[in-house]
This record gives sequence, C-alpha cells and structure tokens, in this order.
Amino acid sequence: EITANDIPLLNVRGDNSEALIEPQPTAADSLKDAKMDFERQFIVKKLEENEWNISKTAEAIGLERSNLHKKLKSLKVATKESD
Repeated sequence: EITANDIPLLNVRGDNSEALIEPQPTAADSLKDAKMDFERQFIVKKLEENEWNISKTAEAIGLERSNLHKKLKSLKVATKESD
C-alpha cells in the first residue's frame, strides 16, 4: 500500500524555494475516485475564490461555462443556480 509518506513533496514553483505542496489524503479506492475527489476540491476552492460566480470560475480554470455546469453536475456539486 502506498501512503502519502511514500510520495515526495512537489515543488510547484520549479525552483529551489520552500513553496511545497503535500499530497492530500483521500478515501478513494480507485484512481478514478481520487481524480473525482481532486476535481471536486479544486473546483469548489475556485468557486469560493470567485464568490461562487460560475462565469468567473469557468474563465479562471479555462473551461467554457456550459462545461463547468456539466462538470459540477457530474461531481454532484450543488450551486445556487442548481437549486
């Protein structure tokens, strides 16, 4: 079994700085589930950064607005618009 301790930290700046990202724990049983967990966390974080504005979030992450709506539905992320 591979744990977070088995994976080295990633330097996202590509230089010798101290900006490191630690792997986040997940309860996923498969790569597909882990990818969905990551996508859900990433998109929700970006939605929060953009005050849940779908258009701004879509632009920020490089998706068409309609594709972001589809992704939110597939990830079961509820928004005010989906209520």
